[in-house]
Amino acid sequence: MLYEKGPFASWVPKPVMLLLILVYMLVISCASSIYLGNYLDIVGAQATYTEVAMMANNAMTVGMGVSMLLGFRIKLRFKSRQILSVSLIILAALSYICGTTDSSAVLILCSLLIGFFKMAANLEMFLPLMFVISPSGDRGKSYAVIYPYLIGISQAVIYWFAVIAENGSWQSPYFLMSFLLLVLAALSRIVQHDKRFAFKLPLYQIDWLSVLMFTASFMSINFGLCFMQQQNWFNSPYILISLIGGILLFVAVILRQGRQKRKLIDFSTFKQWNVIHASVLFIFFGIYLSTSSIYSQYALSVLRYPNVVNAEVQSWTVPGVLFSGVLALIGFNKKWPLKYFILLGFFFMFLHTFMLYLLISPEMDIRYLKAAMMVKGVGMGILFIGPWYLASIRLTLDQIMGVFAVLIVIRTCISTAFGQAVISYALYSAQLQSLSDMASVLDAGTVPGAGAAYRTYAQSALMNSAKIVLGAACWLFVPVAVFILTNSYGSMTNRRLVILRRAFRNRSFRGYKIKQEQQA
Repeated sequence: MLYEKGPFASWVPKPVMLLLILVYMLVISCASSIYLGNYLDIVGAQATYTEVAMMANNAMTVGMGVSMLLGFRIKLRFKSRQILSVSLIILAALSYICGTTDSSAVLILCSLLIGFFKMAANLEMFLPLMFVISPSGDRGKSYAVIYPYLIGISQAVIYWFAVIAENGSWQSPYFLMSFLLLVLAALSRIVQHDKRFAFKLPLYQIDWLSVLMFTASFMSINFGLCFMQQQNWFNSPYILISLIGGILLFVAVILRQGRQKRKLIDFSTFKQWNVIHASVLFIFFGIYLSTSSIYSQYALSVLRYPNVVNAEVQSWTVPGVLFSGVLALIGFNKKWPLKYFILLGFFFMFLHTFMLYLLISPEMDIRYLKAAMMVKGVGMGILFIGPWYLASIRLTLDQIMGVFAVLIVIRTCISTAFGQAVISYALYSAQLQSLSDMASVLDAGTVPGAGAAYRTYAQSALMNSAKIVLGAACWLFVPVAVFILTNSYGSMTNRRLVILRRAFRNRSFRGYKIKQEQQA
């Protein structure tokens, strides 16, 4: 055969192929520039700001979006073994650089490249796994299995690498990942075939200027949102220039793609109701995800949890994520209404936020926090699956890659960075007000006595501000629920409107049939 759709050679048994796909996705998904379980150690070792780590973490998502833009072009230009082995070798080198560099710019650039090659390698495994899970092409069932697996890995690796860093150094996870990636690169030379996926397509037809503007646009917005608090909000010209420049660059991408013969992104798909609705849902979801920064400040400043304990608590999202995958499989098999499935996910995110609101106190039983994280895991899993499936309705595979390239950046980078900027401002304002209120009744006879009491007052101000912000985040569920319930999700067709109008006018609608078709 001249072409081969699968990534592995024909002599590899099919059960072994499935095992290899899962192993490759496991290791590739663990590769990162910032490991959240020990990011404070990374920031401290590099003597830099936490905003740098935040921007580097978001830059990886931008790189993944760029990779999705070029995914099929790269797959048609190179052989599967070339793509996977080269991507793994480059990821190993980038991981080593992240573990040894002391430059913030190098860390952010490496993070962008890690996201690009990480997605390029994962796409080689993702598409065959979708076919294995659902040979008929049911994307809902595929997402219900793949996303819980990938999210569970990303959450579990936080704890694994926190333990490794605790027993070694903050560099140990990077060196371990470099070794594992090189082992897989060597293995790919053995188990993969040397055939093409389809006909060869040159790369010179790609609009590289649009790719560059797309990357610069989201990286500029990423910088503005991450460094907003550190640069004194909109009083800094750097923040204004980065945000306005990023928006203008993205508008330029839209205008340029509209005149291209071979479009990387078909922006006409963003006029469809399902893509618009999914984009709004991802923004709401990102705001809920950004409330995790409140828990991090509370756990580190008030409860004084070390990195390993904090990572252990966050790893309890994994059972919830796996449970959400079971719910999604049942839901897609039983044809549950997608509207209520997504609403259920936001309800679990609201429940997690409400539980944190009730649990904020000077002392806390860690078991309650683990329960809250399990609830968060269910909400995360549902909202990674539901809106993603909604956005793919009635789209071709080429359109999906372009749309998902934008949505993955909106979901994981822009919305969470925006939410963290808003929450950090709200926390700062509430803490300042709380400290001012307590200072008016502070009675200390000596300066050392007042200084000794400051830590207690600062912790009280942090808890008060956390409760204020979490309470406001709980109320966010109301507009989200209204937004979801007032949309038809495609079920209200013109035929339904005709039937309702005839029924309202007391006219017969015998013979009218309601037929709902959704292609996914």
